[in-house]
Amino acid sequence: MNWWSYVRDKKFFLLFFVVVMFFIGVLLAVDPNSQLTLGNIIYLYVFMLLFLIAYLVLGYSFKRTYWNEMKELVDGEIEENILELLPKPRTREQAFFNELMRKKHLEEQRALTALRDKQQEYHDFILYWVHEVKTPIVASKMLINNPDLNDPTTIYRGVEAELDSIDRLVMQALYYSRLDTFAKDYFIQEMALGPVVRECVKRHSKQFISKKMKLDLAEIKTDVRSDSKWLGFILDQVMTNALKYTDAGGEIKIWCDVSASGGTVALHIRDTGIGIKEEDLPRVFEQGFTGMIGRTEKKATGMGLYLARQMSCKLGHKIAISSEHGVGTEIVLTFQQKEDYLLIAKD
Repeated sequence: MNWWSYVRDKKFFLLFFVVVMFFIGVLLAVDPNSQLTLGNIIYLYVFMLLFLIAYLVLGYSFKRTYWNEMKELVDGEIEENILELLPKPRTREQAFFNELMRKKHLEEQRALTALRDKQQEYHDFILYWVHEVKTPIVASKMLINNPDLNDPTTIYRGVEAELDSIDRLVMQALYYSRLDTFAKDYFIQEMALGPVVRECVKRHSKQFISKKMKLDLAEIKTDVRSDSKWLGFILDQVMTNALKYTDAGGEIKIWCDVSASGGTVALHIRDTGIGIKEEDLPRVFEQGFTGMIGRTEKKATGMGLYLARQMSCKLGHKIAISSEHGVGTEIVLTFQQKEDYLLIAKD
């Protein structure tokens, strides 16, 4: 800040000073009882002008150091923590400005940290996805090139199963990439829950047949407010986990409860699989968490329930889990019969 910039900033004060001094001069001039001569009035004006100049000079020197240091920060490259480089304030105005800078800097740091965490999350997902999709590709090649397999039907079924695995992984990656743009890609409407559940079961029919799984599907005639596409994907994640961790000959039971008031609808999916240990339950919805299952089952990825939780929250649904190790697991998806879904995607 140079001298003339400082003076321009004081233009309203200077205008006020001139107006006040003008009225004082007029009052002294027209007052019949005033004993001041024209020389005395001029002397008073000169004296007040000197006081004004002294005030401006002192004020300028008082603020000049702070603003020059701030200008150096603005003109230079900041490679360190800007809060440590801010000059020491000498007025309340400067202290307020420093506090504003501090608050803005902390907000930017939080946003930057969140962005870095998101980038790391994407990076981890890509590594996981490439690793997972490589497995069925290698398995398909082994089936095709295996000289001991001469039955085309066996090869066809094996390759088809691996292609189904790739298809599920591709869909998982597709929906994961849309999490951040969910608000542009959802449509909440009143819909029948039964057909969505039956379509999910149909998509997994081959796994039910190959593992000789039993299915206890209750009749579901309840309507809910949701998005059929996203809801179908949530159910796919839950069903995939249920089939993956249930031994051949096991059972999956699906039924629905409606609260007495009709305000909530709860969809239950229970399996007779290996279950989850109690200490792992609080973390099963975290990205990449596999717990003890991940140490014993190489097929555990820790992404299915994470994606189901994220999408359920964005749709305004609640997802909960209960399990007993060695007995089975139950997932409960609760639909809140909301009247207004316009703000759900922003939650």
